[in-house]
Amino acid sequence: MASTISVDTIQGSTAAANVKIPGHVVQVIQGTAAEQNHNASNIVLINESFTPKFSGSKFYVSFTIPNLTGDASNYFQAKAYIGTDSTPLNNTEIIYTRTHGQGTGASDTMTLNATDFGSYTAPNTNTHYVALLATTGGSWAIARHSATIKLQCMEIAQ
Repeated sequence: MASTISVDTIQGSTAAANVKIPGHVVQVIQGTAAEQNHNASNIVLINESFTPKFSGSKFYVSFTIPNLTGDASNYFQAKAYIGTDSTPLNNTEIIYTRTHGQGTGASDTMTLNATDFGSYTAPNTNTHYVALLATTGGSWAIARHSATIKLQCMEIAQ
């Protein structure tokens, strides 16, 4: 015979905000950046700090970089990093994506999206950082027309 438990609220015995249910999102970290123009490497678009709720958590990370314009002979590369160092390049690279320009006119815009789940496991509950970096070959308008660059990170209890 199977038993059923029905509850309206689950509360931790010592800290109500730290109930660990494996497979569930326990916090969401978000960062944004505004329109900008670049012709450089390792541009830090977003670098957000957070404290994982649990050691051993996995992370779902995604980003959207809207309204990119660049000359067809130029490339745009975006990488996401996560780890315990405030310098993104010292952390674990979890996303790599690259494209080339389609033109520099207002109607030549494109959007770059990427996601990762499970490439990084929190080794502890010390301060962590999730970052989005870009490298451009040539001149690029990023988030043109007052768009917003977005980075999302969800901690998933294990």
